[in-house]
Amino acid sequence: MWDTKRQIIWLAVGLSVGTFFVYSAAYDDDRRFDRDLFIFMEMLLILIILVMFYIYSRKKK
Repeated sequence: MWDTKRQIIWLAVGLSVGTFFVYSAAYDDDRRFDRDLFIFMEMLLILIILVMFYIYSRKKK
């Protein structure tokens, strides 16, 4: 069971570090930024974080 402080820290760090890597990966070989790829990968990152947050936040019986 996670306490609120730990949840906020993990969400903030996960989003910031994940967004940094997604932003870095959104450049193509010619160093042009691909906005559609960035949006897709950012949505995928958020989905993964939400699923992991749900799994670890469930109450154990």
